[in-house]
Amino acid sequence: MKLNGYLQRLIAFTLLLSMLPVAILGIFSYFKSSSDIQDKVNDGNMLRLKQTQMTVEQVLKTVEHTAVRFANSPLVNDHIDVSLTPHEFGIVGDLMNELTTLSGGQLQYMDPVLISVREGWAVSDDGLSPMADKIGYDELNYYLERPGQSFWISEAGDPFTGSQAGDINLVIKVPLNDRNPSGLLLVRTSSGDVNRHIFKSQRSGSIMVLDHQDRVLLSETELAIGDNAARHGFFQDIQNTGLTSGYTESDVGEERSAISFIESSYNGWSYLSIVSIDDITSESRMIGWLTLVICVVTLLFTSLISFFGSFRMYQPIRSLYDLSAQMTGTTEPLARGGDEFRIISERIQRLDMNRSRLTEQLDRQVEQLNEFFMLKLLHGEIPRKDIGERLHMFGYDESTMHQCVLAIQIDTLEGTLYEEKDKDLMLFAMKNIVTELAPSQGLHACMVTGHSVIVVRGSNQSSKEQFLQELYAEAETFQKEIKHYLKLKASIGISRVYSDFEQLPLAYSESVEALKYRMKLGYESILFIEDMTSGGGNLAYPEQLENRLLDAVKETNADQAVTLLEEWVNELFRTELKIDEYRLSLVRLLTQIMRIVQDSGESLRWQDQENKSVIDQLFELNSRHDILEWFRDTVIAPAVTLLDERRGEKYKSISDEVIRIIHEEYDTDLTLEECAARLHYHPSYIWRILRKESGISFSEYLAQHRLKMAKQWLEETEMTITEIAERLRYNNAQNFIRYFKKMEGVSPGKYRKQHHDPDAS
Repeated sequence: MKLNGYLQRLIAFTLLLSMLPVAILGIFSYFKSSSDIQDKVNDGNMLRLKQTQMTVEQVLKTVEHTAVRFANSPLVNDHIDVSLTPHEFGIVGDLMNELTTLSGGQLQYMDPVLISVREGWAVSDDGLSPMADKIGYDELNYYLERPGQSFWISEAGDPFTGSQAGDINLVIKVPLNDRNPSGLLLVRTSSGDVNRHIFKSQRSGSIMVLDHQDRVLLSETELAIGDNAARHGFFQDIQNTGLTSGYTESDVGEERSAISFIESSYNGWSYLSIVSIDDITSESRMIGWLTLVICVVTLLFTSLISFFGSFRMYQPIRSLYDLSAQMTGTTEPLARGGDEFRIISERIQRLDMNRSRLTEQLDRQVEQLNEFFMLKLLHGEIPRKDIGERLHMFGYDESTMHQCVLAIQIDTLEGTLYEEKDKDLMLFAMKNIVTELAPSQGLHACMVTGHSVIVVRGSNQSSKEQFLQELYAEAETFQKEIKHYLKLKASIGISRVYSDFEQLPLAYSESVEALKYRMKLGYESILFIEDMTSGGGNLAYPEQLENRLLDAVKETNADQAVTLLEEWVNELFRTELKIDEYRLSLVRLLTQIMRIVQDSGESLRWQDQENKSVIDQLFELNSRHDILEWFRDTVIAPAVTLLDERRGEKYKSISDEVIRIIHEEYDTDLTLEECAARLHYHPSYIWRILRKESGISFSEYLAQHRLKMAKQWLEETEMTITEIAERLRYNNAQNFIRYFKKMEGVSPGKYRKQHHDPDAS
């Protein structure tokens, strides 16, 4: 049997179902065991590293404790500043005996030296000698300038000694806790002694100790003592962790290694344990091979079961496929990779589709033709002589007494869950709601055109008023259900009632026109065209409010402008006018604001994202709320911002010019009136601008600048107080002194003395 599409997928699925758990279990077992082994090795290395740290620091602390006790003894403190010569052999002998006792510690090699920096002598096991024989000048200064009273330092890390790499020195300043020590106690040891305390047994991996300058002090690796570990890549990987203790992996030499590290808080040394990854993972590799063998054997066994079981389950499906081919008369062979179930389903559905296709097409086309006919009728595209024939064709009753058109539009999508792209979908949803709610006997058509849902209603009631009341009740129901189900606000425009189908184009225009009066009445309105156009008052344009609004825009007072805009709109809509008259008033206000911007020498980009002109945007507004929001955000806010920026630039220019005059002519009888005359502005105007830009008045700024110059002359020149006072246009020196002391807290003379002689204060 060929492996056709469904059989292939069945075999693949059963294989996957059997192989996946085995593979996951094997992989999990391997990685879990490897992780456990590595964690245990890492924990052991870290414990070993801490033991090494404790051993080294115990030795160093013992040496340091003994040395500190000697450095703090009366014998040292009493004689460190005394000039010793061979004649003081008694004192020298005592010091040598103490030093000999000091060198008899845990370390075999210890060379203690007591150095008097002030007197220039040194005492060691060899006796009294000049200081220069025991320590170099650069090395001595390095130790004295280094912070701390006592510290360990590696000779390899010292740039001044030139000693053999591997020596470790303990340096203690004498006397202790003295800012200016007069001597040093220097204890030299060898890293070899410390090595003997650490590397006493064979173990996996190697230990390395680095000093505070990252040089090798102790090592079991191929790195030489005194070598700079920072030159090696593994040290950079340790630093990249940003930790003082932890674990990382890096290349050491030619192999990948696991590195555990600890930084000592005692002396800043770093302790490293380096173990090859191959040594760590040797056991886990053996476990991995064993796991792989078990998984392969299990997979082979489950694959055989899956393969033969799939063939048995496929037999009924093949029989059903052959039966469907006989029923439909299909003889084409199954293509390689074909889906038997899909082909069987297609063959069964084919007959049913052929049976219902004609019925569905007929019903759909009749409904579409009906809507298309009514749409053309509303737009006046059907000749009068053909209307009767078409009405009869679609089953309309030409004797209907009353005809009316309702136009339903969405007020706004703001505050809803929908976006502009969802509007068409919402219109069709509204159409479905209206179709369900409207009485089927009087509903001629319900369709979506443009941004509206159009409802054509008819009635044989004798009373026109009763029909209008019925339409109003239906409109309220439409609004309520649309808001309930779609969470949308909608307004409805209702045309006049006509008695002839031929007048439906006029009724359609009236229903759409009625919706434009939302501009006055707001959202969720039911608007009868008869109520909107009946009567009408004289146009009383609120010119006084307009002038106040324009003044607020000129003064860049946005809040006041918005408040006056609301008053202006309320006053405009208080009068009953036609929609065109309202629009003319809005265009007039818009033109006045645009003129203010143009008169300032600037221009704004009034087009929106769809490149609609500002007039088109205005005419698309549907409510008082939209008008206020559009004028506020699109017109007033940008205009005020632009005018304010231009005014700010002007204020800044005037303020900078006044400050320049002050800086250049501070030593003259400069006045606010003189500056204003030069700049051709009123003094009070200049005063306000400078106050706004700098935060202080003209006189305060001039006085502060003169005070600044006075302080500069006092610090940098030999001018007398009187000369400075005269130069800064004070009437007498006393006035200058009083003002200076008031501002600075000291007299000019004392100020000069403080800056010429800082210790005088």
